[in-house]
Amino acid sequence: MVKKGKKVEYELNPNGIKSLTDNEIKTILRGADDLIMSGGRALLSKILGGSKDKKLIELELNYSPVYGAFKGVSQKEILSKIDWMILHDYLVIEYNGRLPLLCYTDKGWDIERETYADELFEKLIDAAENRTYEFVETLKDRNRGLIFLLLDKIADSGNKELITILNAWQMLEYKKVKVKIQEVIDRLEKVKERTEKIHNQDPISFSANKKWLSIPVEIRRKLEKNVWCSSCRDVVKIERYTVKECSTGIVLEGKCQKCGHDVARVID
Repeated sequence: MVKKGKKVEYELNPNGIKSLTDNEIKTILRGADDLIMSGGRALLSKILGGSKDKKLIELELNYSPVYGAFKGVSQKEILSKIDWMILHDYLVIEYNGRLPLLCYTDKGWDIERETYADELFEKLIDAAENRTYEFVETLKDRNRGLIFLLLDKIADSGNKELITILNAWQMLEYKKVKVKIQEVIDRLEKVKERTEKIHNQDPISFSANKKWLSIPVEIRRKLEKNVWCSSCRDVVKIERYTVKECSTGIVLEGKCQKCGHDVARVID
C-alpha cells in the first residue's frame, strides 16, 4: 500500500544540456525499463552510474544490461541527462500516491521497444545455439507489442535454426502469441536453405528440453544449484548448460558457476 501524505516534489534541471547522442537516449530508456511505475529519477541515475547502493542491490537492479553505463560520470550530470529526457518527451513522471515515478511516453517506448527486441533476439539466438530452451519462459507475459516485434525480427532473419526454440516457446504461450509464432515458423520453413544440423539434431534436443521444461520451475532451480563439481569438490550451481537425453532420462551439461569447469547433472 502506498503511504498517504504530501506528494514528493521534484524539479527538472538539465543544467544546460542541449542534446544527447542516440546511444545515450537508448541507454537511459533501457535503464528505465526496470523502474516503470516503480522507481524514480534518482534510482535510475544510480543504475546508470553503477552505484553500490544497498537498495539497488537488494532489488537486483545491478543486473540491468546498462548498469554502470555512465560510470565515471557524476550523479548530478546523469540526473541532468535524465531530466533532459523528460523535458524532451522520452520519459514522463507520474505519481503513485505521493511518489513521482518514471513512465515511458509513446515516443520513448517506440525506441525502447526496438532496443529491447534486438536484445531479446540476440539472447534467443544464443539460447538456440546452446539449446538452453528454458529461456523462452522469460518471454511469457511480456508486452505484446514487444513480443510481436521480436517475432517479426525472427521471421525477417530467415534463420531456420530458430524453429526448434520457437516450438518450445509456442508450448508455453497464449493463443494469440501461439498463432503468431506458428506464422513465423511457417515462414521460416519456406526458406530454401536447410542445414544438416537442424535435420539431424533438433528432434533429439527438442525432446530432452521438452522433458526438462515439464519439471516445475522451482524444482528445476533447485536441480541447477545441486550439481557436483570435481574441481571445486563441492556442490555448485550449473550455468550455460544444454539439455540432452541419456539412457536414464536427461542430463544437464554445462559449466560450474564458481570455477568454469565442465559439470553435468543426470535427472531420471
